Amino acid sequence: MLIALREFLTFLVLYHPGEIVIAVAALGAAVVIAGAGLAALSGRRREARALAQEGLPLAAAFLLFCLFDWALLWALPRLRLSFSLTIMPPLISSIFVRQLLFWGLLGAALLARWRGRRRGVDVRAYSALVLFSVVNLLFSGVQVYAYVVEPLWVETTELALSFDDLDPSAPPLRVVHITDVHIERSSFREAQVVRKVNALQPDIIVLTGDYLNLSYLSDPTSAAHFRRFVAQLEAPYGIYGVRGSVEPTLESMAWLVEGTKVVWLEQEAVTVDVRGQAVTLVGVACSHRQELDVARLERAMEGVPTEAFTLLLFHSPDLIREAAGHRVDLYLGGHTHGGQLRLPFYGAIVTNSLYGRRYASGLFEEGDTRMYISRGVGFEGGGLPRARFLCRPEIVSIELRGGE
Repeated sequence: MLIALREFLTFLVLYHPGEIVIAVAALGAAVVIAGAGLAALSGRRREARALAQEGLPLAAAFLLFCLFDWALLWALPRLRLSFSLTIMPPLISSIFVRQLLFWGLLGAALLARWRGRRRGVDVRAYSALVLFSVVNLLFSGVQVYAYVVEPLWVETTELALSFDDLDPSAPPLRVVHITDVHIERSSFREAQVVRKVNALQPDIIVLTGDYLNLSYLSDPTSAAHFRRFVAQLEAPYGIYGVRGSVEPTLESMAWLVEGTKVVWLEQEAVTVDVRGQAVTLVGVACSHRQELDVARLERAMEGVPTEAFTLLLFHSPDLIREAAGHRVDLYLGGHTHGGQLRLPFYGAIVTNSLYGRRYASGLFEEGDTRMYISRGVGFEGGGLPRARFLCRPEIVSIELRGGE
Protein backbone atom coordinates (compact mmCIF):
# COMPACT_ATOMS: atom_id res chain seq x y z
CA MET A 1 0.00 0.00 0.00
CA LEU A 2 2.76 2.45 0.99
CA ILE A 3 4.78 1.53 -2.11
CA ALA A 4 1.77 2.14 -4.36
CA LEU A 5 1.12 5.50 -2.67
CA ARG A 6 4.76 6.52 -3.11
CA GLU A 7 4.70 5.56 -6.79
CA PHE A 8 1.47 7.52 -7.27
CA LEU A 9 2.96 10.63 -5.61
CA THR A 10 6.12 10.29 -7.69
CA PHE A 11 4.02 10.09 -10.85
CA LEU A 12 2.15 13.26 -9.87
CA VAL A 13 5.36 15.15 -9.07
CA LEU A 14 7.01 14.23 -12.37
CA TYR A 15 4.09 14.52 -14.77
CA HIS A 16 1.42 16.72 -13.17
CA PRO A 17 3.10 19.66 -11.39
CA GLY A 18 0.24 22.02 -12.30
CA GLU A 19 -2.31 19.77 -10.63
CA ILE A 20 -0.15 19.64 -7.49
CA VAL A 21 -0.07 23.44 -7.32
CA ILE A 22 -3.85 23.63 -7.56
CA ALA A 23 -4.31 20.81 -5.03
CA VAL A 24 -2.00 22.41 -2.46
CA ALA A 25 -3.67 25.80 -2.83
CA ALA A 26 -7.17 24.25 -2.77
CA LEU A 27 -6.22 22.46 0.44
CA GLY A 28 -5.78 25.83 2.14
CA ALA A 29 -9.25 26.92 1.03
CA ALA A 30 -10.74 23.57 2.10
CA VAL A 31 -9.24 23.90 5.58
CA VAL A 32 -10.63 27.43 5.90
CA ILE A 33 -14.11 26.35 4.74
CA ALA A 34 -14.06 23.30 7.00
CA GLY A 35 -13.00 25.41 9.96
CA ALA A 36 -15.71 27.99 9.30
CA GLY A 37 -18.31 25.25 8.88
CA LEU A 38 -17.37 23.57 12.16
CA ALA A 39 -17.46 26.91 13.96
CA ALA A 40 -20.92 27.66 12.54
CA LEU A 41 -22.26 24.21 13.47
CA SER A 42 -21.04 24.65 17.02
CA GLY A 43 -22.92 27.95 17.31
CA ARG A 44 -19.86 30.23 17.05
CA ARG A 45 -21.14 32.19 14.08
CA ARG A 46 -18.99 35.20 14.72
CA GLU A 47 -15.82 33.10 14.64
CA ALA A 48 -17.09 31.31 11.51
CA ARG A 49 -17.71 34.62 9.76
CA ALA A 50 -14.30 35.95 10.79
CA LEU A 51 -12.55 32.84 9.52
CA ALA A 52 -14.37 33.03 6.18
CA GLN A 53 -13.75 36.76 5.76
CA GLU A 54 -10.04 36.47 6.48
CA GLY A 55 -9.31 33.01 5.14
CA LEU A 56 -11.09 32.72 1.79
CA PRO A 57 -9.53 35.85 0.17
CA LEU A 58 -6.14 34.70 1.43
CA ALA A 59 -6.68 31.22 -0.03
CA ALA A 60 -7.67 32.71 -3.41
CA ALA A 61 -4.59 34.94 -3.44
CA PHE A 62 -2.44 32.00 -2.40
CA LEU A 63 -3.73 29.98 -5.37
CA LEU A 64 -2.99 32.82 -7.81
CA PHE A 65 0.56 33.24 -6.54
CA CYS A 66 1.19 29.48 -6.73
CA LEU A 67 -0.06 29.47 -10.32
CA PHE A 68 2.34 32.33 -11.04
CA ASP A 69 5.26 30.25 -9.69
CA TRP A 70 4.30 27.36 -11.93
CA ALA A 71 3.87 29.62 -14.99
CA LEU A 72 7.27 31.27 -14.43
CA LEU A 73 9.14 27.97 -14.19
CA TRP A 74 7.16 26.51 -17.12
CA ALA A 75 8.06 29.53 -19.28
CA LEU A 76 11.84 29.50 -18.70
CA PRO A 77 12.74 26.89 -21.37
CA ARG A 78 10.19 28.35 -23.78
CA LEU A 79 11.87 31.74 -23.40
CA ARG A 80 15.28 30.06 -23.90
CA LEU A 81 16.48 31.17 -20.48
CA SER A 82 17.14 27.76 -18.90
CA PHE A 83 16.26 24.17 -19.66
CA SER A 84 15.62 22.22 -16.48
CA LEU A 85 14.16 18.76 -16.96
CA THR A 86 12.08 19.10 -13.79
CA ILE A 87 10.54 22.17 -12.19
CA MET A 88 9.14 20.46 -9.13
CA PRO A 89 11.91 21.07 -6.52
CA PRO A 90 12.01 24.86 -6.99
CA LEU A 91 8.23 24.95 -7.36
CA ILE A 92 7.70 23.08 -4.10
CA SER A 93 10.19 25.42 -2.40
CA SER A 94 8.24 28.46 -3.59
CA ILE A 95 4.92 26.98 -2.51
CA PHE A 96 6.39 26.15 0.90
CA VAL A 97 7.44 29.79 1.40
CA ARG A 98 4.03 31.04 0.33
CA GLN A 99 2.30 28.51 2.58
CA LEU A 100 4.25 29.76 5.58
CA LEU A 101 3.11 33.27 4.74
CA PHE A 102 -0.49 32.10 4.27
CA TRP A 103 -0.88 30.27 7.57
CA GLY A 104 1.20 32.81 9.48
CA LEU A 105 -0.82 35.79 8.29
CA LEU A 106 -4.14 33.97 8.64
CA GLY A 107 -3.30 33.07 12.22
CA ALA A 108 -2.08 36.59 12.94
CA ALA A 109 -5.24 38.10 11.42
CA LEU A 110 -7.55 35.89 13.47
CA LEU A 111 -5.58 36.61 16.63
CA ALA A 112 -5.67 40.35 15.96
CA ARG A 113 -9.43 40.22 15.32
CA TRP A 114 -10.02 38.24 18.51
CA ARG A 115 -7.90 40.63 20.61
CA GLY A 116 -9.51 43.62 18.96
CA ARG A 117 -13.01 42.33 19.77
CA ARG A 118 -12.02 41.88 23.41
CA ARG A 119 -10.90 45.51 23.50
CA GLY A 120 -13.89 46.77 21.55
CA VAL A 121 -11.76 47.68 18.51
CA ASP A 122 -12.91 46.83 14.98
CA VAL A 123 -10.04 45.21 13.02
CA ARG A 124 -10.31 45.58 9.24
CA ALA A 125 -11.23 42.33 7.53
CA TYR A 126 -8.85 42.70 4.60
CA SER A 127 -5.71 43.95 6.36
CA ALA A 128 -4.17 40.45 6.24
CA LEU A 129 -4.99 40.13 2.54
CA VAL A 130 -3.23 43.41 1.74
CA LEU A 131 -0.12 42.45 3.70
CA PHE A 132 -0.14 38.94 2.22
CA SER A 133 -0.39 40.35 -1.31
CA VAL A 134 2.40 42.89 -0.78
CA VAL A 135 4.82 40.35 0.69
CA ASN A 136 4.05 37.79 -2.02
CA LEU A 137 4.42 40.38 -4.78
CA LEU A 138 7.88 41.20 -3.40
CA PHE A 139 8.72 37.48 -3.36
CA SER A 140 7.50 37.15 -6.95
CA GLY A 141 9.65 40.13 -7.95
CA VAL A 142 12.72 38.47 -6.42
CA GLN A 143 11.93 35.30 -8.36
CA VAL A 144 11.60 37.12 -11.69
CA TYR A 145 14.87 38.93 -11.03
CA ALA A 146 16.68 35.70 -10.06
CA TYR A 147 15.30 33.56 -12.91
CA VAL A 148 15.07 36.09 -15.75
CA VAL A 149 17.11 39.26 -15.14
CA GLU A 150 20.34 38.41 -13.33
CA PRO A 151 21.22 35.22 -15.30
CA LEU A 152 21.41 37.35 -18.47
CA TRP A 153 23.29 40.23 -16.83
CA VAL A 154 26.81 39.01 -17.59
CA GLU A 155 29.55 40.99 -15.87
CA THR A 156 33.09 41.50 -17.16
CA THR A 157 35.65 41.77 -14.38
CA GLU A 158 38.83 43.45 -15.61
CA LEU A 159 42.12 43.19 -13.74
CA ALA A 160 45.66 44.41 -14.42
CA LEU A 161 48.31 42.34 -12.63
CA SER A 162 52.09 42.55 -12.75
CA PHE A 163 54.52 39.74 -11.93
CA ASP A 164 58.26 39.59 -11.48
CA ASP A 165 58.42 36.40 -13.56
CA LEU A 166 57.11 38.24 -16.62
CA ASP A 167 59.37 40.28 -18.90
CA PRO A 168 58.86 44.01 -18.17
CA SER A 169 60.23 44.93 -21.60
CA ALA A 170 57.62 42.82 -23.47
CA PRO A 171 54.14 44.20 -24.19
CA PRO A 172 51.35 43.12 -21.83
CA LEU A 173 49.08 40.25 -22.79
CA ARG A 174 45.40 39.66 -22.11
CA VAL A 175 44.00 36.41 -20.74
CA VAL A 176 40.23 35.90 -20.60
CA HIS A 177 38.95 33.30 -18.17
CA ILE A 178 35.61 31.49 -18.65
CA THR A 179 34.36 28.80 -16.30
CA ASP A 180 31.26 26.81 -15.36
CA VAL A 181 29.29 27.54 -18.52
CA HIS A 182 27.10 24.48 -17.77
CA ILE A 183 25.56 24.54 -21.22
CA GLU A 184 22.12 22.94 -21.56
CA ARG A 185 21.08 24.57 -24.82
CA SER A 186 22.41 27.70 -26.49
CA SER A 187 20.70 30.74 -25.02
CA PHE A 188 20.96 34.52 -24.93
CA ARG A 189 23.52 34.20 -22.12
CA GLU A 190 26.06 32.21 -24.15
CA ALA A 191 25.64 34.56 -27.12
CA GLN A 192 26.31 37.51 -24.84
CA VAL A 193 29.43 35.84 -23.41
CA VAL A 194 30.82 35.30 -26.92
CA ARG A 195 30.23 38.95 -27.85
CA LYS A 196 31.81 40.26 -24.65
CA VAL A 197 34.84 37.95 -24.82
CA ASN A 198 35.64 38.70 -28.45
CA ALA A 199 35.24 42.43 -27.85
CA LEU A 200 38.04 42.19 -25.27
CA GLN A 201 40.41 40.91 -28.00
CA PRO A 202 42.11 38.34 -25.75
CA ASP A 203 45.46 36.84 -26.61
CA ILE A 204 44.62 33.63 -24.75
CA ILE A 205 41.32 32.20 -23.54
CA VAL A 206 41.32 29.70 -20.68
CA LEU A 207 38.45 27.41 -19.65
CA THR A 208 38.39 25.78 -16.22
CA GLY A 209 35.75 23.10 -16.44
CA ASP A 210 32.08 22.23 -16.10
CA TYR A 211 31.17 22.74 -19.74
CA LEU A 212 27.83 20.88 -19.74
CA ASN A 213 25.06 20.96 -17.19
CA LEU A 214 24.72 17.96 -14.89
CA SER A 215 21.32 17.19 -16.40
CA TYR A 216 22.77 16.93 -19.93
CA LEU A 217 26.15 15.24 -19.53
CA SER A 218 25.62 12.68 -22.28
CA ASP A 219 23.30 14.74 -24.43
CA PRO A 220 24.66 15.12 -27.99
CA THR A 221 22.70 18.33 -28.58
CA SER A 222 24.22 19.99 -25.50
CA ALA A 223 27.69 18.87 -26.58
CA ALA A 224 27.09 20.27 -30.08
CA HIS A 225 26.00 23.58 -28.58
CA PHE A 226 29.18 23.68 -26.46
CA ARG A 227 31.29 23.07 -29.55
CA ARG A 228 29.43 25.85 -31.35
CA PHE A 229 30.08 28.12 -28.35
CA VAL A 230 33.86 27.62 -28.34
CA ALA A 231 33.99 27.79 -32.16
CA GLN A 232 32.82 31.41 -31.93
CA LEU A 233 35.53 32.45 -29.45
CA GLU A 234 38.55 34.23 -30.90
CA ALA A 235 42.05 34.16 -29.40
CA PRO A 236 45.14 34.25 -31.67
CA TYR A 237 47.35 32.38 -29.20
CA GLY A 238 44.88 29.64 -28.41
CA ILE A 239 42.06 28.39 -26.19
CA TYR A 240 43.14 26.10 -23.35
CA GLY A 241 40.97 24.04 -21.04
CA VAL A 242 40.96 21.48 -18.23
CA ARG A 243 38.46 18.99 -16.91
CA GLY A 244 36.08 20.08 -14.15
CA SER A 245 33.60 18.29 -11.91
CA VAL A 246 31.22 17.19 -14.66
CA GLU A 247 33.88 15.82 -17.04
CA PRO A 248 34.79 12.82 -14.88
CA THR A 249 36.64 10.69 -17.43
CA LEU A 250 39.17 11.11 -20.19
CA GLU A 251 36.62 9.68 -22.62
CA SER A 252 33.94 12.22 -21.66
CA MET A 253 36.32 15.13 -22.18
CA ALA A 254 37.69 13.76 -25.44
CA TRP A 255 34.13 13.37 -26.77
CA LEU A 256 33.22 16.89 -25.70
CA VAL A 257 36.17 18.75 -27.27
CA GLU A 258 36.37 16.59 -30.39
CA GLY A 259 36.66 18.76 -33.48
CA THR A 260 37.15 21.99 -31.49
CA LYS A 261 40.17 24.28 -31.24
CA VAL A 262 40.40 23.77 -27.45
CA VAL A 263 43.85 22.64 -26.32
CA TRP A 264 43.06 20.20 -23.54
CA LEU A 265 45.67 20.11 -20.75
CA GLU A 266 45.74 16.95 -18.65
CA GLN A 267 48.31 17.12 -15.84
CA GLU A 268 50.73 18.90 -18.14
CA ALA A 269 52.32 22.26 -18.84
CA VAL A 270 52.71 24.12 -22.10
CA THR A 271 54.58 27.37 -22.70
CA VAL A 272 53.05 29.95 -25.02
CA ASP A 273 55.02 32.88 -26.40
CA VAL A 274 52.84 35.97 -26.81
CA ARG A 275 54.78 38.73 -28.56
CA GLY A 276 57.92 37.88 -26.62
CA GLN A 277 56.14 37.23 -23.32
CA ALA A 278 56.43 33.59 -22.21
CA VAL A 279 53.53 32.13 -20.23
CA THR A 280 53.56 28.56 -18.92
CA LEU A 281 50.03 27.20 -18.65
CA VAL A 282 49.69 24.34 -16.17
CA GLY A 283 46.51 22.29 -16.51
CA VAL A 284 45.26 19.92 -13.80
CA ALA A 285 42.04 17.87 -13.93
CA CYS A 286 39.72 18.10 -10.92
CA SER A 287 38.49 14.95 -9.16
CA HIS A 288 37.53 16.53 -5.78
CA ARG A 289 39.70 13.88 -4.17
CA GLN A 290 42.35 15.98 -2.51
CA GLU A 291 45.18 13.44 -2.44
CA LEU A 292 44.69 12.60 -6.12
CA ASP A 293 44.46 16.25 -7.18
CA VAL A 294 47.60 17.16 -5.20
CA ALA A 295 49.44 14.29 -6.91
CA ARG A 296 48.19 15.51 -10.29
CA LEU A 297 49.52 19.00 -9.55
CA GLU A 298 52.90 17.52 -8.60
CA ARG A 299 53.00 15.65 -11.91
CA ALA A 300 52.02 18.72 -13.92
CA MET A 301 54.68 20.88 -12.27
CA GLU A 302 57.51 18.44 -12.99
CA GLY A 303 60.12 20.04 -15.21
CA VAL A 304 58.60 23.54 -15.02
CA PRO A 305 61.50 25.98 -14.39
CA THR A 306 61.23 27.92 -11.15
CA GLU A 307 61.83 31.20 -13.00
CA ALA A 308 58.97 30.59 -15.46
CA PHE A 309 55.72 32.54 -15.16
CA THR A 310 53.17 29.85 -14.30
CA LEU A 311 49.41 30.15 -14.76
CA LEU A 312 47.59 27.24 -13.13
CA LEU A 313 44.22 26.13 -14.49
CA PHE A 314 42.26 24.09 -11.96
CA HIS A 315 38.51 23.89 -11.56
CA SER A 316 38.11 24.68 -7.85
CA PRO A 317 40.01 26.77 -5.26
CA ASP A 318 40.95 23.67 -3.29
CA LEU A 319 44.61 23.49 -4.42
CA ILE A 320 45.50 27.01 -3.31
CA ARG A 321 47.89 25.99 -0.53
CA GLU A 322 49.67 23.43 -2.70
CA ALA A 323 49.88 25.92 -5.57
CA ALA A 324 51.45 28.45 -3.22
CA GLY A 325 53.94 25.77 -2.17
CA HIS A 326 54.95 25.44 -5.82
CA ARG A 327 55.19 29.24 -6.11
CA VAL A 328 52.60 29.32 -8.88
CA ASP A 329 52.24 32.92 -10.03
CA LEU A 330 48.55 32.98 -10.98
CA TYR A 331 45.82 30.43 -10.32
CA LEU A 332 42.47 30.59 -12.13
CA GLY A 333 39.44 28.52 -11.12
CA GLY A 334 35.72 28.44 -10.50
CA HIS A 335 33.38 25.68 -9.28
CA THR A 336 31.83 27.77 -6.47
CA HIS A 337 29.59 29.83 -8.79
CA GLY A 338 30.22 32.53 -6.19
CA GLY A 339 27.45 30.76 -4.29
CA GLN A 340 25.02 31.36 -7.20
CA LEU A 341 22.40 32.41 -4.63
CA ARG A 342 23.74 34.95 -2.14
CA LEU A 343 22.18 36.67 0.86
CA PRO A 344 22.63 40.37 1.61
CA PHE A 345 25.34 41.04 4.23
CA TYR A 346 26.16 37.30 4.33
CA GLY A 347 27.24 36.29 0.86
CA ALA A 348 27.38 32.80 -0.58
CA ILE A 349 25.13 30.23 1.04
CA VAL A 350 26.89 27.17 -0.42
CA THR A 351 30.17 26.94 -2.36
CA ASN A 352 30.98 23.18 -2.40
CA SER A 353 34.59 24.02 -1.66
CA LEU A 354 36.93 22.34 0.80
CA TYR A 355 37.45 25.80 2.31
CA GLY A 356 33.79 26.71 2.61
CA ARG A 357 33.03 30.36 1.84
CA ARG A 358 36.63 31.55 2.26
CA TYR A 359 37.34 31.51 -1.49
CA ALA A 360 33.79 31.96 -2.78
CA SER A 361 34.81 34.39 -5.52
CA GLY A 362 37.26 37.16 -6.27
CA LEU A 363 41.01 37.80 -6.04
CA PHE A 364 43.05 36.21 -3.25
CA GLU A 365 46.72 35.99 -2.27
CA GLU A 366 48.41 33.05 -0.63
CA GLY A 367 52.16 33.56 -0.22
CA ASP A 368 53.53 34.53 -3.63
CA THR A 369 50.51 33.08 -5.45
CA ARG A 370 47.54 35.12 -6.60
CA MET A 371 44.27 33.32 -7.29
CA TYR A 372 41.10 34.49 -8.97
CA ILE A 373 37.93 32.42 -8.46
CA SER A 374 35.24 33.32 -10.97
CA ARG A 375 31.51 33.19 -10.31
CA GLY A 376 31.18 31.42 -13.66
CA VAL A 377 28.48 31.69 -16.28
CA GLY A 378 25.86 28.97 -15.78
CA PHE A 379 23.90 27.08 -13.13
CA GLU A 380 23.92 23.85 -11.20
CA GLY A 381 21.77 21.10 -12.73
CA GLY A 382 19.38 18.44 -11.54
CA GLY A 383 16.38 19.82 -9.69
CA LEU A 384 18.23 22.89 -8.41
CA PRO A 385 16.87 26.28 -9.49
CA ARG A 386 18.31 27.82 -12.65
CA ALA A 387 18.63 31.12 -10.86
CA ARG A 388 21.20 33.64 -9.69
CA PHE A 389 20.66 36.17 -6.93
CA LEU A 390 23.18 38.89 -6.01
CA CYS A 391 25.72 36.81 -7.94
CA ARG A 392 25.87 37.84 -11.59
CA PRO A 393 27.46 35.52 -14.19
CA GLU A 394 31.05 36.55 -14.78
CA ILE A 395 33.85 36.47 -17.31
CA VAL A 396 37.29 37.63 -16.20
CA SER A 397 39.75 39.63 -18.29
CA ILE A 398 43.28 39.90 -16.92
CA GLU A 399 46.04 42.06 -18.36
CA LEU A 400 49.41 40.53 -17.46
CA ARG A 401 52.61 42.55 -17.50
CA GLY A 402 56.10 42.29 -16.09
CA GLY A 403 57.00 43.84 -12.75
CA GLU A 404 58.81 47.15 -12.77
